[in-house]
Amino acid sequence: MAWGKSEEEKAQEREERDRQRAAADAEAAQQRQATEAAQVQAEFAASPVGRATAAFQAGARFFQIELEVSALSGGPSWFGSSDNTVSHTDGATDVLGQIEEVGWRLEHAGWVFIETGATSTDRMFATGQGTVTQGNVTGIYLFRRA
Repeated sequence: MAWGKSEEEKAQEREERDRQRAAADAEAAQQRQATEAAQVQAEFAASPVGRATAAFQAGARFFQIELEVSALSGGPSWFGSSDNTVSHTDGATDVLGQIEEVGWRLEHAGWVFIETGATSTDRMFATGQGTVTQGNVTGIYLFRRA
């Protein structure tokens, strides 16, 4: 009578462990895919095109959205001068086109500068102050159901 398992029994146990591992890996991959799909869907729903789609499906007659077009940023220097940087947001026209593809028609567009802050410092070698303004230009777009 043998005390240990035969080679055949050991091989069967290895195969069973491998099958269980493969099944667990497949289930974990399936759960990751489901989580990623839910995340992609949530990101789309929060996007401008996703919001436009939801409004259209809800039967809204108008849809308004505000999109940042450019930003003005910078900081004061030690000498009292100002240093501003303008950065433009790319892709706004593509977003507007995608919203129109949903079934909306651009009715009106307007732009505003929204100041988010300002800093003034005295000039070191001259009179006056250097002022740095921070903010962004926001486009306000009104769509009508096409």
